[in-house]
Amino acid sequence: MNSKEAFDNVCFKIAEMYIGKGWSYSKSKHWLTKKTNTLIFRVRFYTSWSNISDRSVTFYGEFAIINHKTKRVCFCINTHQCNVPEGKLHWDIAKKEWWDVVIEEFTDWLDNNFMPIVGECENNLDDYVRKVVVQGFYPPKGYVIDIDFVLNYSSLEQAQEAAQRYYDNLDEDVKPKFKENYESMINGGDAVSLYGKNHMMNHTNFRTIIENKIHIDLN
Repeated sequence: MNSKEAFDNVCFKIAEMYIGKGWSYSKSKHWLTKKTNTLIFRVRFYTSWSNISDRSVTFYGEFAIINHKTKRVCFCINTHQCNVPEGKLHWDIAKKEWWDVVIEEFTDWLDNNFMPIVGECENNLDDYVRKVVVQGFYPPKGYVIDIDFVLNYSSLEQAQEAAQRYYDNLDEDVKPKFKENYESMINGGDAVSLYGKNHMMNHTNFRTIIENKIHIDLN
């Protein structure tokens, strides 16, 4: 079996397990999608251009939360970041007899970590946002937060709490760079270093804080 067939088959076998639960599958883009009025949840499958049929075929994936209106990604994490499969960068699906283990491990990763998030967002988004403000999207990786997500789906007060936690959780060598740029830019000044300039070029927590004039206690 060539590498494309192996990848297509594993993707579809995983997708079949979720299609009856409100997810739709795009065969051409190799992703599962579920939508609410406010959010898009996406599970995307990946492979490699350097596959060798019947010998080595890469498989890995990611989970993402996307703002339905702006289509901006609020949170995204892949299997490698979660150390899945354990001790490896990806799975090998070159042999059909390997597929069952791969599918089981990948779906366990989804079901244990991210399908509960989908359920929480569908049932009570307000509660989920408050939970994210306190612990972030994925606590095992530290305080992973998107302050714009909090602003869009909660309140400025909650966003301020998230911003403070974000600053408090920055590495100690990063805090001075944040502080000097924040103190200048929050009052309409310019960036004082590349840290400030670079963070204003993309959708970052720093940019969200500055543009919405969110107060942070820097002491």
